[in-house]
Amino acid sequence: MKNLLFFILVFATLQSCDDGEVIVTTFDFEDASLNLCNNGNQYVFYKINNDVSESISLKITTDDQLFLQSETKIFELDGSANVVNYRRFNDNVTGDYFCSTIPPTSPTVDVDYLGASGTASLNTTTVLDDNDGLEDESGDTDGDGIPDSYDFDDDGDNVPTSVELGPNFPDEPAQDTDGDGTPDYLDTDDDGDGIFTVYEDINQNQNPLDDITDSEVGADYLNPAVANQYDIQLFREHTYTFDSDVVIRLTNLVLVNGAEQITQDALSLGSIETVSSGEFTGTPDFIAPE
Repeated sequence: MKNLLFFILVFATLQSCDDGEVIVTTFDFEDASLNLCNNGNQYVFYKINNDVSESISLKITTDDQLFLQSETKIFELDGSANVVNYRRFNDNVTGDYFCSTIPPTSPTVDVDYLGASGTASLNTTTVLDDNDGLEDESGDTDGDGIPDSYDFDDDGDNVPTSVELGPNFPDEPAQDTDGDGTPDYLDTDDDGDGIFTVYEDINQNQNPLDDITDSEVGADYLNPAVANQYDIQLFREHTYTFDSDVVIRLTNLVLVNGAEQITQDALSLGSIETVSSGEFTGTPDFIAPE
């Protein structure tokens, strides 16, 4: 998904209704990066070509949350809340022009084409990751509704997958304490004592790691000599990260400046890698092991 989509060089010829003069307007943003400013519910995507002091921008106004999941959102251009502008300036322009609540007084706009008709599509691809170091995970081992690919605790025993892989992973195979052929991170009874790991939680704080009867052996859930069961019916809080990229396309775009008009059936505005990233936390409903 990390393919950089660039803005295609387009030549549009316009016929003036007043005197028949032919005006050639060149959109040359091939080497320009797509940028974003966000202020509340307003998103402004823009590209700048200071070789000729020009820019193209897309403003989207929405209360929807963007860039948190893989999806395509469609916005109809209306000339106010959702609008495209192609502008030429009397001098070089910077991102401050688009990112300031009140645009700077300089440079001034010499030419302004307004796009009030057409459609903008925002295609977001979001990667969710539990950062446990495992690649190509599939399925949902514990049935908690969170795929293993970004499940903080794949087997639902309240011990994080990253811990159960063992201190020497990936240089060595994943830890398998009881030697039953199922690595701890997928084993609901890590020490093979007949008590599910999730229930070996003396203080019942959803963390079997800190319940230690014999300090020489370690946590009870890894000590087959300790087989005490406690009433646990909660999962611990899960954490995973997200990283989103976006690709923006314009279709049936009509740009107007007085009597002059530019139309584009399809136009790629470009892409932004890691347009948004962060962390999700939540606690899935408890699923008793079987």
